[in-house]
Amino acid sequence: MRAFLKDADACVRNGDERVSVLVVQIRENSYALEDVIETYVFRVANNEGVGAIRRVLKWSARIIDVYKVGSKIKGISSNIDTWTSELEKYGVQKSMDQAAEASSSNVQERRQLRQAYSHVEDNHVVGFDKDIEELVALLTEQKNPHKPYKVISVCGMGGLGKTTLARKVYQHPQVRTHFDCYAWASISQQCNTREVLEGILFAFTSTNKERREEIRTTSDVELAKQLHDFQKQKKCLVLLDDIWTTKTWDLLKHAFPQGDTDSKILLTTRNKDVALHVDQGGFIHEPHFLSDKESWELFQKKYFCAGMDPSNSDSDDNERKKELAVEMLKKCAGLPLAIIVLAGLLSKKHTIYEWEQMKRNIVRCIGEGEQHEDSKYRSVWGVLGLSYSELPCHLKPCFLYLSRYAEDAVIRVKELCLILIAEGFISLRGSCMETMEDEAYDCLSELVERSMIQVKEMSSTGRIKSFCIHDLMRDLCVSKARDENFLHFMDLRNKVEEPIESVSTVPITNVRRLAIYCVRESTDNVFVHMVRNIDGSLRYLFVPVCNRIAFEGVLRLVCNRFLMLRVLIIDDIPYFIQTTTLPKEIGNLIHLRLFSMPNSLIKMIPSYFGNWRCLQTLRVCTVYDKIPNSMCKLEQLRHLYFYSESTVVGIGEFLRSTKSRNLLQTLVGIRTKHLVLSDLLQLKNLKKLAIHVDGNFDSFLHNPQTLTFTRLVSLRLRLTDIFNDVKIDIVPLILSCPQIYKLRLDSSVVRLPQVNQFSPNLIKLRLFNLRLEDDPMPTLEKLPKLRVLVIGRFSFMGDEMVCSRGGFNRLESLELNNLYRLKEWKVEESALSRLGYLRIEECRGLRRVPDGLRNILTRHICLRNSKKGWRKEERISIKSSTSHLVCLSTVIEIGCNGIVFELYNQINIWRIGLPACSIKSGLCFCLF
Repeated sequence: MRAFLKDADACVRNGDERVSVLVVQIRENSYALEDVIETYVFRVANNEGVGAIRRVLKWSARIIDVYKVGSKIKGISSNIDTWTSELEKYGVQKSMDQAAEASSSNVQERRQLRQAYSHVEDNHVVGFDKDIEELVALLTEQKNPHKPYKVISVCGMGGLGKTTLARKVYQHPQVRTHFDCYAWASISQQCNTREVLEGILFAFTSTNKERREEIRTTSDVELAKQLHDFQKQKKCLVLLDDIWTTKTWDLLKHAFPQGDTDSKILLTTRNKDVALHVDQGGFIHEPHFLSDKESWELFQKKYFCAGMDPSNSDSDDNERKKELAVEMLKKCAGLPLAIIVLAGLLSKKHTIYEWEQMKRNIVRCIGEGEQHEDSKYRSVWGVLGLSYSELPCHLKPCFLYLSRYAEDAVIRVKELCLILIAEGFISLRGSCMETMEDEAYDCLSELVERSMIQVKEMSSTGRIKSFCIHDLMRDLCVSKARDENFLHFMDLRNKVEEPIESVSTVPITNVRRLAIYCVRESTDNVFVHMVRNIDGSLRYLFVPVCNRIAFEGVLRLVCNRFLMLRVLIIDDIPYFIQTTTLPKEIGNLIHLRLFSMPNSLIKMIPSYFGNWRCLQTLRVCTVYDKIPNSMCKLEQLRHLYFYSESTVVGIGEFLRSTKSRNLLQTLVGIRTKHLVLSDLLQLKNLKKLAIHVDGNFDSFLHNPQTLTFTRLVSLRLRLTDIFNDVKIDIVPLILSCPQIYKLRLDSSVVRLPQVNQFSPNLIKLRLFNLRLEDDPMPTLEKLPKLRVLVIGRFSFMGDEMVCSRGGFNRLESLELNNLYRLKEWKVEESALSRLGYLRIEECRGLRRVPDGLRNILTRHICLRNSKKGWRKEERISIKSSTSHLVCLSTVIEIGCNGIVFELYNQINIWRIGLPACSIKSGLCFCLF
């Protein structure tokens, strides 16, 4: 069935809407078929191991169940047979070529509408001045002359202005005088290799009719050779516009010389993988989204270019129109294409009423390019939708799942990966050494490479930590998810004025996934009303519950009605409320793969958690101290985030007897009492461990172990009572973790491990409450891969720290906070040579900032003292490679030689002097 749907998806991609409707129906029935079979299998599995008499009674009941299951399967299969027959009529499965040919006229028309030409001039370009300057310098080798780039790529999401930018560079006078020959080739999704190569050769040689005919009769091999040789002999520039796939380049690459040549390629693409595939050492430029000021400037140019004369309107109308335009531009979020479409639409509307109406329907109007003759080209969704259409089948559900997040949300990669795995959308396609989590991460990374989502934050290890999605791309995602009945997103936060009944009676039956956002106290009432319109086929549910009193009733309703749930996320419950009892009906959710309720205390872990035989991720917080034996039945548990207010009895027994022992990757929140290290060492695939020391730590270590954590990469150790005088020896534990790259210690220690006792892979180290008497810097500065270091509260009890010559040669981020006894910090020459972020907070005894920092190219500096600071006469100039400067409770001046900090005692006086000779563009001050 998956293979069949994959073939049908090709027809949908070619624009056949009839097939699209049938595919949705078949997919829904496939889900129903899976639900029926899984439910029966789980019921049979749960009856195993019971007594003989009960087995006989269950056997007779099973005959009835088999009959019911058979009837359901027969009905579903009949529906699928009917619809597959319909699909075959449209060319699916029997002849995909015929189906594609039937839609080829549509594809050809769309391609022609999107065709870009080199000679077309756009005089209304905004925000690209620096981009043009940089790309021209690279092409003409004014920048980086000793290592010139052969391939320069412009990458970004659809509508960002890649082609416009490339055209400006292509037409630039400096570029025109630098190269001997030029050629522009529009590639698009369907690339005719022969036509592209012929067009480039025609452009190079300015051939007459006879020469053109000769080229047309030349074989493909000879044509590629002629182009290759020509570019070796002369200095040529080829612009390959809108190249989509690596396969396209593989078909073209034989015509382009490698190695020593003065010719260059400028290409535009939405897919960064394409740029890297063309040339691993090439330069990749990503245009930025326009700022509010740039957006307004572009809007004005395009609006008045359409023939609008502001002098013909009433001044009050103009003022109101400007207010409305500014509000609508926010929805464009700096995407040039959306701004251009908006300007074109508004140029056709002349009254305030029409503009008000436009504002209410801004998403649909911009997305569909309403009232444009060439709407297929002008529609934003048409352009952005191409990126979705070109996604391979396994990536489409990953993209559609983004519709579950609210607008402007920062999406955490780890969380989404676990959800995608729980839903069954991730399957191992690569090396057997990869995990499902690795595969899910690769899928999201590919969406980044395809410019469909933007990276928000990178982790210290260089992996994507979080990302966001452009507002209009999200609107497309929500629309596609709704059309395909994939996921429904309901945002009730801005519907305070509507009665509950009107909000909750939206027909959302037969829904597989539902995300609800609401911050009102009536959330629970709204949810109860909505549930009446949803059948039991729901697989995914995200709902915030704000009303504690109604919470248990809401959860009981969910557990009784939505028995097919695979993912249940309950969020936004205030942590400080009294404890909650989970209803016994929660054990009915036998298909559950992910259960997350981290912000509310539950009284106990119920025994019916053991019914969740397929559970993969569990995130709960409890006040009870017992893990039920039934949890050992969980066969697929991979991630356990378990926060308890007291010592958990039975955790060691659980780890020794659980059927998930070889699958567990995450253990967060467990305590050392009633646990020994050997229990953890048996978990061969454990990657992340966070433990609390609440008993005898020596007994936890329990004899020196020869075994080590072979796959552990993240370790956090915290002493439960940080105010007692107990000190622990962490060296044996550190030695058992030779591969970790993230370590957080929050406990008084007997001694700091030596350099050779730390993992050589350590990248991020955070220290709190260590109460060290000796300076830790001589040890820490020698860690070979350390990039992030935090020395926090009470970690160092001495008064002087020294970073010696050449120390911390790879450190990029350093934080010192709440080191009250620290008086002197020395930084010797060439220490901290790569430091990009520095934060000093609440180090009240520190007399001065080290002179050794004056030669460090620091990008981001944060200094904060709430009561006591440095003396006015003590200054330090720090070089800045621009970007961001955040200073708290400080006085700042800009000097000709860099940034001068003045920090006063006991007072907060803000004074900024900006000498004209020292102001540098791009420097941003955020003063709090």
